[in-house]
Amino acid sequence: MSIWQAVTWDVARAAGFTAFALLTLAVALGLALSLKLQSNRWPRIINAELHNFLTLLALLFTGVHVVAVWADPYTHFGLGEVLVPLVSHYRPVWMALGIVGLYLGLAVGLSTWLRPKIGYAWWRRFHTATLALYALVVVHGIATGSDSGTWFGVVIYLTSIGVVGPLLAMRLWPRANRAGYARPSGADARRAVVPVARREMVPGLAGTVEARRDGLSSGAR
Repeated sequence: MSIWQAVTWDVARAAGFTAFALLTLAVALGLALSLKLQSNRWPRIINAELHNFLTLLALLFTGVHVVAVWADPYTHFGLGEVLVPLVSHYRPVWMALGIVGLYLGLAVGLSTWLRPKIGYAWWRRFHTATLALYALVVVHGIATGSDSGTWFGVVIYLTSIGVVGPLLAMRLWPRANRAGYARPSGADARRAVVPVARREMVPGLAGTVEARRDGLSSGAR
């Protein structure tokens, strides 16, 4: 193996793991922000900007990873093989997952940049694709990476899944609970909720009002 082959191969591996670690941190921080898991002493805007910065770094290192794989003379990947899904001569399906993940990451990053123009609702829809992006990258890395079977590769993937998995479960669990709760609507909701809330906030108020109504009714008779 020549020096150039060694350099491109090592850069591709290092950039791939670095991009994956940054993606893990970005996804974990995004989930923590959505769950409001942060200290009151630490402003939310700092965490939001850190989340965006980590995402940008992950995209940059992904670009380095792709260029290094393409430039490696040993693997002989053509430009189309690293940019077009299912074209690669090496494990085309698993390579395709990584390529699709790359485009999803670019779409999410672009949506954040265009958020003032597309609005919060559409930005939120695009942002949920980050979870699909994470899943694609995990499968791509495990299935195609030459270091997936090494001890440090196993530690990196298990640590990542161990961090993101519980946060994702916490994010989805309240939704499952809310989905099974049927709320009253319209006039029924106002009659059922408002009096109860007032009685809880001001003890004895309901009894006083009812006594006055009884007195007025007796006087009217």
